[in-house]
Amino acid sequence: MKNKYKLLTLAPFCYSNPSVGSSSKLVIFLLIPQIVMLFITKSYNSVMEIFVAILAALAADVIYSLFVKKSIFPSITVFMQGLLIGFFVPEGYSFVLLFFVVLFSLLVTYYLFGGFAQSWINPVAITVIFLYLFGTKFFPDFTVDIFHLQSPNVGQQLVNDGLIPKIKCDSNITNFLNAKLFKYAGVALPEGYISIFWDTGALIPAFRFNLLTIIATMVLISYGGIKWIIPFVFLFTYGFLVRVFGLYPFGGILNQGDILLAIFSSGTIMGAFLLLQWPGTVPMTIVGKVIYGLLAGIFAFLIMGCGTSPIGIMFVILITNAISPLIQFLEDLIYQKILRVKGNKHD
Repeated sequence: MKNKYKLLTLAPFCYSNPSVGSSSKLVIFLLIPQIVMLFITKSYNSVMEIFVAILAALAADVIYSLFVKKSIFPSITVFMQGLLIGFFVPEGYSFVLLFFVVLFSLLVTYYLFGGFAQSWINPVAITVIFLYLFGTKFFPDFTVDIFHLQSPNVGQQLVNDGLIPKIKCDSNITNFLNAKLFKYAGVALPEGYISIFWDTGALIPAFRFNLLTIIATMVLISYGGIKWIIPFVFLFTYGFLVRVFGLYPFGGILNQGDILLAIFSSGTIMGAFLLLQWPGTVPMTIVGKVIYGLLAGIFAFLIMGCGTSPIGIMFVILITNAISPLIQFLEDLIYQKILRVKGNKHD
């Protein structure tokens, strides 16, 4: 009998959503083109920093596993965790400092908040914040200043000033899109935004290849690896606030903020889709997720402003994670009340 039941499996059943491990594999696969682009653009230091972050994440998991006496073979999710941390590290960060800060931060996170899926605080976000606190000098400043915020097209001004490199075909693509597509909507795309869309040239890899990030997130959503509600509500809220109020405090007028720059800088896209709804950190109900995304969008506007923030998205994720248990507590109360009402009806 013992040998017979060794063959018992769950094969007749299937999951309605991909597992965390399957989603992690897909995320790693979809980020490979961006690593290739780092090689093509000769950003070798960034590639090495990603490699060091992965090594540190694996080492932290092995050490933690030894203490809790479980298998010391790291999972694919730990590899993805290190990969995402590396993408938010600025080029030029000390390799030695990077390794030990990531190792220390993840061990603290595992000990205080639990493992990968049990943590109620995003380990990538808190690790990048530790990296910022221990190595602030390696992180760039806000690219946008008061002078740029007085321009109606902030992104175009940054490109014109050389703060964002302009690709050679920017003008041709912009003219084509305006002539063949945008003119029917009564709008025109200013020059420079194609460059922002393709490669911002930022020191932090997660801020650079927005087109590749968008393609990756579209694949993840269609595959079911991530849900769309939280990131879409977050981006809509943040974009709306930037558009309406972004320039007003700096001498501008209402409804003139630069949505494209805000969304395509600061690692906003990658943070919204890959980090904001980390397993174990989000509410369960649709209403709870909408509130979660709405609060994240508000915090993003208050912390990141009109974009180009070097670390703001991580603080947004951390603050929203801290509020999530309260939302989940309210979800439980409402659910219990609904069950009591239904029970009284049946009685």
